[in-house]
Amino acid sequence: MKMDLAGFLESGLLELYLLGNLDQEGIATVEKMRSMYDAEITAEINALETFFEEDALKNAIKPSAAFEMKMEKVFASLQTEQQMNVGELPLISPFSSAEAWLTRVAGDLPKDKPTKRFEKLLRNEDGVMQVLVISETDIDEEVHEDVEESFLILKGTCICTIGATSQQMGPGDFMQIPLHLPHTVTLTSTSVTAILQHVQVGN
Repeated sequence: MKMDLAGFLESGLLELYLLGNLDQEGIATVEKMRSMYDAEITAEINALETFFEEDALKNAIKPSAAFEMKMEKVFASLQTEQQMNVGELPLISPFSSAEAWLTRVAGDLPKDKPTKRFEKLLRNEDGVMQVLVISETDIDEEVHEDVEESFLILKGTCICTIGATSQQMGPGDFMQIPLHLPHTVTLTSTSVTAILQHVQVGN
C-alpha cells in the first residue's frame, strides 16, 4: 500500500490508528509513512489527539458529526467491499483489497488478450465513475481540475509520477492524485490491471 503524504493524511488511517481500529497492515502503513514523514505526521497526530480531547470534553465523549460521517464512510466502504456485488460497488481507498476486487471483476476480464488498452465501465452514477483498466502502454500526462482521481493496482507494476515525485506501485497499492498536479504512469511490467476511480469535486 503506497501513497503520497497528502493522500495519506486524507485517508483516515491516522484517525483509525489513534482509535486502535487498524489491522496489522494498516499499522505497518502508518509506521512506514511516519518513518518517511516524521515531522509532518507527528504534528498531525498531535493535532488529532488535541481535537479528540477537546471534542470529547465538548460533546461528552460523543465525536463531532463531521468525524462520525468520515468514519461511517470508511467503515461502510470496507463492509461493502467484503460483500461486493454488481449493483453496489464501494469507493476504492487505502483500505481496499486487490483480491476482493479481482474476484468481483473476474467476469469482466476480456476473454482474449487485450491490445494496448482495455476499459470496462463498472459504475457511473452520483458523480462517481469506476473503470476496470488493463493497459499495456504508459499513461500520458494528465491534470485534473474538477475530479478526484485515484486507482488501485490489481496486477502488474508501474511507476506513478506526480509532479516531481515518483512512486513504485504493485498489486494492492492505492494512489490518490491531487488536483491540479500533472501525473503520468509508466509501466514496469508487461501490463497493469487496475481500478480507476473519478469522483466529482464536491460530491
